[in-house]
Amino acid sequence: MSEQDKIILALIEHLKKKLLLITYSNDTENSNDDDECTKKLTENRYKLIHTMCQTTKVMDYLESTGIIPRSVCSRILHEYRVPEDRNRALIDFLHSRGKNAFRPLIEALYLSGNEHLVQLLDENFLLSNIRQQLDAEYRFPTAVGQQITLPTSIEDEKLRNFNNNIELLDNQISICNLNDIEITKFDDEVQMGFEVQLLSLDLLEQYPQLDPIKRSIKCYRMLSRPRGQCLLINNVDAFKTMEIRQGSDIDASKLKSLFEQIGFIVVVRRNLNYLEMVNVIKNFADLIEENNDSYDCSIVIILSHGGNGKIYAVDELALDVDEQIISVFDDHLIGKPKLFIFQACRGSQCNYRSESISSNRLWSADSARNENNQTNLDSGTNIITKVPKRSDMIIWYSTLKDYVSWRLPDEGSIFIQSLITVFARTAWYYDLVTMVQCVNRTMKEKFSVHESTPFQTPCFEYHLDYPLYFNPGCFDQH
Repeated sequence: MSEQDKIILALIEHLKKKLLLITYSNDTENSNDDDECTKKLTENRYKLIHTMCQTTKVMDYLESTGIIPRSVCSRILHEYRVPEDRNRALIDFLHSRGKNAFRPLIEALYLSGNEHLVQLLDENFLLSNIRQQLDAEYRFPTAVGQQITLPTSIEDEKLRNFNNNIELLDNQISICNLNDIEITKFDDEVQMGFEVQLLSLDLLEQYPQLDPIKRSIKCYRMLSRPRGQCLLINNVDAFKTMEIRQGSDIDASKLKSLFEQIGFIVVVRRNLNYLEMVNVIKNFADLIEENNDSYDCSIVIILSHGGNGKIYAVDELALDVDEQIISVFDDHLIGKPKLFIFQACRGSQCNYRSESISSNRLWSADSARNENNQTNLDSGTNIITKVPKRSDMIIWYSTLKDYVSWRLPDEGSIFIQSLITVFARTAWYYDLVTMVQCVNRTMKEKFSVHESTPFQTPCFEYHLDYPLYFNPGCFDQH
């Protein structure tokens, strides 16, 4: 054994002895008290439900420790498709188990990458010998050829996280003075529990040109609190013959979080039939018109199966996109931007790059099985508009006319995930058109990686008179 190896082994032994002196807070009688555990779960309930990711991994670990039966895991996974609903059901069950579930929950959160929640429940955990045992057993089963790095204090751990965040923010800020958007990369998608970068006072002081009041060009006003209403229709698994749209709940959950953080009131409707969709859209249009003076913008998002010019309800009757969705808003919120986002197929063609297609990755398309399916219901009456049709509208389709739109069952749709990532990271300094370009480029890069899979090109209709900045974090003082 070389002299260097002896020094390394001695250092490791020294660190182990020091760490064993650090007691895990839940080993003490006070921390194990039922009331204390219940209090911590209750105080952090919102963050546990809305920011916990990798819920399946959390439940797998809790099952392995005997805290949660397999039957309960299966029930939660099958009954609750929306991530927040799964988290809520899991937390409710753990409440019933009392203090016995508290320590295993913290360990499960740590192993599943939810370290921000670990800090909330027990800030001393990252320094405990329990953490080191978990690393040795689950995360780092062998130290051969690896460098072991351990935090020396809670302050060091917080400082490390702070420096990482500052470095990430510096990388983002450095872009805002440049015109070339090609330097921005969005390869790593934001995960559940992500935070939108807000246009904070510190950023406004450093970059006064981003101040919505002081912009050198005329833009749409986007300062109201709330910004406006966002209708999100998510048709997933109640279709008669069409396939289940696996992964759509992931899209819906992240979209809800994205636009709520930007400042919108998000109304979510799931698995609507034809008449329900028609009524919900009409009522939503009436709602935003009633609050015309209070809102600066409105958004309509529909995730469903589709065809050429139509969107399907779960009873497999089709709404005409132009007449029964977009045109309903022609004379509403006049002079203010109205954004429509459609994640659905617009035909049955695949955007192949070659004649030979083969892929070992599972792709699902949001197209109907029967493209000739027609509805006998009336498509709606003509609307008398006060402004030209499509005025102040942005219509964003996930794919080109006549082509399919792809979705990954375990990750969500490529278009929606790209949109969310770009908006979350750049809405504080990019306008909508620039973000659209980022989404287009990101999707092209993602599909280019898989040479044997078809492409997908989003389609963007722009009918605005001025640039649109969302200004997340900036609100009127009144």
